[in-house]
Amino acid sequence: MKKLSLLLSVLLLFTMVSCTQSSEQQPVDSSITTTTQVTTTKPQTTTKADPPTTTTKATVTEPVNPFANHLEITYLTRFCDNYEEGRWDEKELEEKFNIDLKVWNIDAYSAEQCTMMAAAGDWADTGYVNGYDPVRAYNEGLTRNITLDQIRTKLPEYYSILESNPIGFQFNLIPEEPDTYYGISFCYAMNNYWYHVNCFRLDWLENVGYGIDDLTEVKLSYEGLSQAAEDTIFLSNHIFSFDEFTDIMRAFTEDDPDGNGVDDTFGAMYPLTGPSYGSTWTDIYTGMFGVTSYYTTWLHYDEASGNYVPPYATSGWRDFLVFINDMLSKGYMNYMQNVTETNDYLGNFYGCLNTGAYGHFPLDALYNMNPGYPAWVRDWVPNGLLSKDPGAQFVILPVIVGPDGKGGNRRYLDTPFRDGAWGTWSFGASCTDEKLDRCLALLRYTHFTDEGFYRYYYGLENVHYKWSGEPYNSAIIATDITKIPKQYTSNAIQAIFATDKFLTDFKKWSMVSEFFYTLCEFQIENDWFVNYTLEPDKLISRLFMGNDMYDEYIKLRDTIQSDILTVSNDFRNKAFQGELANINAEWSTYIDQLYAAGLEEYVKIFNREEFKLFEIDKSKLY
Repeated sequence: MKKLSLLLSVLLLFTMVSCTQSSEQQPVDSSITTTTQVTTTKPQTTTKADPPTTTTKATVTEPVNPFANHLEITYLTRFCDNYEEGRWDEKELEEKFNIDLKVWNIDAYSAEQCTMMAAAGDWADTGYVNGYDPVRAYNEGLTRNITLDQIRTKLPEYYSILESNPIGFQFNLIPEEPDTYYGISFCYAMNNYWYHVNCFRLDWLENVGYGIDDLTEVKLSYEGLSQAAEDTIFLSNHIFSFDEFTDIMRAFTEDDPDGNGVDDTFGAMYPLTGPSYGSTWTDIYTGMFGVTSYYTTWLHYDEASGNYVPPYATSGWRDFLVFINDMLSKGYMNYMQNVTETNDYLGNFYGCLNTGAYGHFPLDALYNMNPGYPAWVRDWVPNGLLSKDPGAQFVILPVIVGPDGKGGNRRYLDTPFRDGAWGTWSFGASCTDEKLDRCLALLRYTHFTDEGFYRYYYGLENVHYKWSGEPYNSAIIATDITKIPKQYTSNAIQAIFATDKFLTDFKKWSMVSEFFYTLCEFQIENDWFVNYTLEPDKLISRLFMGNDMYDEYIKLRDTIQSDILTVSNDFRNKAFQGELANINAEWSTYIDQLYAAGLEEYVKIFNREEFKLFEIDKSKLY
């Protein structure tokens, strides 16, 4: 029986081999393509001898898997020092892109940590390093370049941003390497928003006869801000004239706006402890006169001299000094006091406001009423003030105008794009072309697709947050950290793999809080940014001056800047402190002193035609 079985097996094998050989010996049509499994049989006739049967296969190219090779990708962004390996989002992205993500436990915002990293010759394959200049890193061989063609083909959405704002093509360009860049320049909504906005006590305004009709209420559903949920925060397009504003400052100080019968109120607190050129906090006041705290980089055309000069040599600065001297000397405004007896600027500032003594102040647009920030932030306006005065109401207006009817605010940054240490997404020298393709695929998915951005920036819906209203058309409400399942929590922030560095859509960025979302929507709908954003006439920058002129300026600045600022600082301090009998009368002498100290040499550079005017199409930014 075994012999019979063996014989049958041998015969079967022989038959199969014969059939195979017979098939291989059939005539072959030269049109046959053997790279696919799709076949078509030619029709046969019965009236003639059948021709050899042939098959024609359609040409179909098998898809190439761009992620076939498993790669290790090192990664670094802000706040990674507390990152724990194996997070849920890391695992998802590793599987999707066939990579092993190695997040370095370094804070990209720490100059000390980043300098130590660079000293060791290390740089992550992809990410950004705010603590170390990317140009220096490239020259030291720590990073690689990226070409415009790679950006165009691998990050087409970002390339479209560059096309809509062509100035972006000039940022991070490598000299002597055409169409090649140190990295990818940041371009995000934060560059274009106003850091602080004008906030008045609305109840005080009404008490002193300056009621406002066009009020839009901001409603808050976050439990931690329940005191301000309704009938507390309002937005308006109303603009007070200069005379109205100065009278409001008087009334807030003298007319008992809180109705307690005690002389304990002021128009406003100047949010500094003494004379200064200012900050983003004071720009709402200097903006009344067309100038900002960017006194070393902004230039304005001065009609009297026909020169482009820094703000401290303009009539706008003169008029501001007259205004602030008047407000301080009359007691309508006073300096910020160190109420917390620490060096905590924010604590001091909001500590002063929470006394309930001030009727007007700059309000931080992003931080205030933002559930995503630490609990102590909720003790700022409005909660801190409402704890003292539950009936307080607030209204935010576009700007205050100066005596010439002009006024404005300043964008967070002058240009829509960034470069340098605080504005460049770079790629390490260890990032090969193959790795670069994978890094750009990861970057494109997490930053330029809705699916990737929402999931990895805000987290998982109904786990890390819920919508306050219509999904994708409202702000998010962050989940209390204690109520998030352990597998979805981390000591590091959620936004590690998706960041805001290329987020040009205000709506997506402002979703972090109901107040900020409502404010930004209102500002954009009513053209606040377009109509009331201040701009310089010229900007001291390599971008507008060119390298040679900029280097010439820096060399001159190092020689004369201190002499010029000595004159300017002295005049400013005396004006703030009431030591000038008549600022207008002494202005011409002050200007002569500035020119004698070196401003004459400055304007020889500033007036050159090849020093390009600052021109930004604001309509394309919003």
